[in-house]
Amino acid sequence: MRLKQFETRLEELIGRLSALRPFVCEGSPLTCRVFIVGINPATSMTRDFWDFWRPAVGFDKGAWSDAYRREREAQPLKPDRIRRQAISPTRQRLDLVAEGAKPVRCLETNLFSTPTSAASELSAASRSTAAFDFLLETIKLSLIVAYGVDAASYFAERDLTQEVWTEKHFSRGWSLQEARELGQRIRSHLGGAAGESA
Repeated sequence: MRLKQFETRLEELIGRLSALRPFVCEGSPLTCRVFIVGINPATSMTRDFWDFWRPAVGFDKGAWSDAYRREREAQPLKPDRIRRQAISPTRQRLDLVAEGAKPVRCLETNLFSTPTSAASELSAASRSTAAFDFLLETIKLSLIVAYGVDAASYFAERDLTQEVWTEKHFSRGWSLQEARELGQRIRSHLGGAAGESA
């Protein structure tokens, strides 16, 4: 599949002006060899997913990351909080895993594309895996890293050709070094420079 075809099919699934976040990666999702999969995005954004899509290039993670930080800064604090980190603990670990895995390319995704501060807030209608299923069917990946109980359970019930690693949720119990080391394990497992591409 070419990137334009991918874009057209994804648009059919999530629409334009979409509040959904089907994935985050740098460049073309079609050249990613690893999926890092959680349950759903935790930080809602006013910016549209397509604001960060570049035709013939793919997703602009740098621009998305800048917008993500600005949006978190602008969001009101929950009543029991006095401050908010510019980057969530989960996002910090995701970034470190992807960095540690380079040049193996990672696609950060979730079973459900609707952002909510907690998975329990997902409505029945938001629990569609259509976008994730499309990614899984379309991208020629080698490894799935499922983090958190929900994601691990989802893959335990499926017979996939791809290798699946399960990890505890990135929101707690992970040091920054452990996240880097997970990325390095991915790189080592998949053969170092293999997977490096545009």
